[in-house]
This record gives sequence, structure tokens and C-alpha cells, in this order.
Amino acid sequence: MIGATTRRGFLAAAAAALADPKTLWASGRGYAAYLSEPSLKPPTVTVNTLASPSPGYVLVETLTGPGQRGPMILDDHGQVVWFRRTPDYAINFRRQTYRGKPVLTWWEGQVTKIGTSEGVNRIVDQHYKTVALVAAGNGYKADVHEFQLTPQGTALITVHAETTADTTSVGGSPAANVLDSIVQEVDVASGRVLYEWHSLEHVPFAETYSPLLDPFDYFHVNSIDVDLDGNLVISARNTAAIYKLDRRTGEIIWRLGGRRSDFQVDPEAGFFYQHDARTHPDGTLTVFDNGTGEAAHPARGLHLSLDLAARRCSLLRAFPHPTPLLSNSMGNAQLLADGGMMVGFGDQPYTTEFGPAGDVRFDARFDGGAWNYRAYREPWVGLPDSTPVAAVTRSGRDAVLHVSWNGSTETVYWRVNAGRTRATLRPVKTVRKTGFETSIRLDGVPLAVTVTALDARRRALATSRLYRPFV
Repeated sequence: MIGATTRRGFLAAAAAALADPKTLWASGRGYAAYLSEPSLKPPTVTVNTLASPSPGYVLVETLTGPGQRGPMILDDHGQVVWFRRTPDYAINFRRQTYRGKPVLTWWEGQVTKIGTSEGVNRIVDQHYKTVALVAAGNGYKADVHEFQLTPQGTALITVHAETTADTTSVGGSPAANVLDSIVQEVDVASGRVLYEWHSLEHVPFAETYSPLLDPFDYFHVNSIDVDLDGNLVISARNTAAIYKLDRRTGEIIWRLGGRRSDFQVDPEAGFFYQHDARTHPDGTLTVFDNGTGEAAHPARGLHLSLDLAARRCSLLRAFPHPTPLLSNSMGNAQLLADGGMMVGFGDQPYTTEFGPAGDVRFDARFDGGAWNYRAYREPWVGLPDSTPVAAVTRSGRDAVLHVSWNGSTETVYWRVNAGRTRATLRPVKTVRKTGFETSIRLDGVPLAVTVTALDARRRALATSRLYRPFV
């Protein structure tokens, strides 16, 4: 188990790292800069392994490190496809479905102290326009850990609320500052709270592995999922346990792991300080095992079998990083359609996709060592409601056009249209898109120029405004 001193040291380091989300690191840079989009400075990644990954894009965000904060879509080469700068933190970025349509969601707000945060959850459509802002209800503030949309138009949200409680049973004071972990189900359209569960009403302090800090974060809910029978499955980091909750009464149906497990957990299936517990249609469960705790071992994604009748948990597959990593916080384990797994290693700067046999199909590292809460491999079609943008520079007697269209997944080619006036514009060059920003060298220096985004069949998608760079 991580001792109180070690735990306090980690929290102090984390607080310092999270102190200023808007600061750019000067040394080593670690963020991109674009001529066509000079206001954007997204963090950069290096792809270490690329070997037939699953279709789709990589969805990430950073909490620390160089560059700006914001949700970010990457291609298989680590190039930015879409990035939105946010004034504060953007955490838990993922693709979901709302009202039958694909959307992107994330939490944005302030991390007030380690263990607590205050913000709202944002839903945007394929045009990157906001569909809804979803807050917690009953006077609480939504925290970073979970925002799970359901087919019924509701959202499952986590809250960590500070209150006072008697902790003398675990060596504390009669009126200690304590964090109550709260689970809410909120109707997205109306904001009405349909369900609310409090850890303090159902889980005693004796189940915790956390030291007596101020506030005492004894439970620390970090994920919510809906099981096959409609009841809820939640993960609590600081009790090192997963709980199944009755969605009607709030009573605990079973515990997996921790001090009071209702299951016999095979040694190779054990987890500690875990995140992102998810149930699956075949009755299995996945979880990110941070690997810190009583028996420290490398962090890993786990695919587990649950025998409900025998109350036994066994290992189907473990997915550790090729370089053993110890992750103190955050992380996720996304089960892919073919049985592989996308693993975000939390406060370790790695995002890794594994095949079903554990082979590494994709592995990337944030260049500045940034933390990423969760990482997903998802299909996405982005159709920005903006138009392409460009910047023009000179290279001797020629011009170089730097073009981009933030968020367009369908752009494959760029066509340059040049002339002396708008009326005389004609296509002069077509090139294949290369990364977020493509640089196109032109013969001579046109007086007027536009650029048109083309899809894979070279059909026009959108055209930039007219540029007269050297007039």
C-alpha cells in the first residue's frame, strides 16, 4: 500500500503541476505552432509504434505539460485533426451518442484542489457546435470524473462535495472535512435530477485505503456505467473496489475488490486504485489497474471474467505497457470490437492500443510528459461549419501557402486557386493534405488566392476567403 507520506508527496506534486493550466513550457517546447492558425498551440505527441491500428482517431486531452488545454483529435501519425482551446481544463474527452447522433463530450472547468473540481459537461455535434451544457443538480457542481450519456437522454455525472463527518472510527476527528462521493443521473434536456447516491450513506470509512488528509477523500468515485440489468456499476479509487448499485434503492448489490469483496479475486486479476470500470454485453468487465497499492506492479488494462453464481473474478487478459509503468492516478481501458484494448496510462504520458493477443498496434507519448485523463480510439466524421484558413509567406520569388481546416476529417486534397483578381481565379495546383497544416509552394507570387478543400473523390467541400497577401 502507498503510505501516507508517499501519498501526500504525490498530491503535493500534482497540485503544483495543475496550478496553471494556461502556461506554456519554454524548455523542450512540446507544443505545435501553425502559421494558418496562430492562436492554437496544441501539445504534440510522438508515435513510437504504428502497426495496423483499429479504424478511427485517437481522442485525448492533457492536464499538465506544454501547450494549451483542450480536447484534441489525433490521427495515427500523431497529427492534430481537431483542437479546441479551452480557458480552463478540458477533461474526459470522448465520442458518445445523443438523440441517436454521434457527438463529442467533455468536462470543462476548474480543479479547485486535488480530489475536487467544479465545472460543466459539454456536448458538441459533428459541426463542433454546442448541443448542450450539462451541470449537476441540487446545488452541486459536476466534477471531472464521469459524464456518461444514456439512450434515454440522461447523463450519469460524478460529484465530490466537501462536508463534515465524524472520522474517529478511523483515527480522525469528530468533525473532519470529508469528501462525499455523489452519483447523479440528470435529464440532459431539463437538468432535472432523476437519481442521487451518496457514498457517505452507504460505504463506511473502514473500507478506505486513503490516509487522513484534509479533506478526507475516503471513497473517490471515478467512473459510472450501466450494467445489463439497468443497475449501476461504479469505481471507487480510494477503497480500491468496484460497486454495483441498485438504481432504484441505492443499496449495494455487490463489491468487487477492496477490503470487503463479495468475490474471490484470483491473484492475477487483482487491481488497486483502479479507474474506468466498464461492463460488457458478454458479462465481462474491464478496468484500468493503476498498479499502486499494497502489491505494486506495472499499470495495465484488465479484461476480467465475473462468475456471479460462484462469486469469482478471474483474468481473461492483461494489457501492460511494453515499458513497465506505475500510474498513480487517472487512466482508462477501452475494450475494442475485436477484443483489443485502448489504454490511457493516466499520469504517465502514454496512449497505447493493443491487439487481442497483447501485441502493440499503436503507442504514442506526449512530448512534454503530460498527463491525460482518458484516451479513446473512435470513428468520427467532422464537418466544421467554418471555412479553411491560410497564411502566405514568400520564398525568394515564389509564394508558400500554409493551409488548414480545423476539425475536417473529410479533407484529403487542397486545391489552390490563384489570379490577379477574384474574377480571374483559376486552379493552379492540387496537393495531398499532410497533417494539420499543409504547406504548398507556388510558382511566382499571385495577387489573389483562395484554397479549396477536396474530399477523397476530389469533390469541393469548402473554400477559404480571398487572400491578397502581397498587395
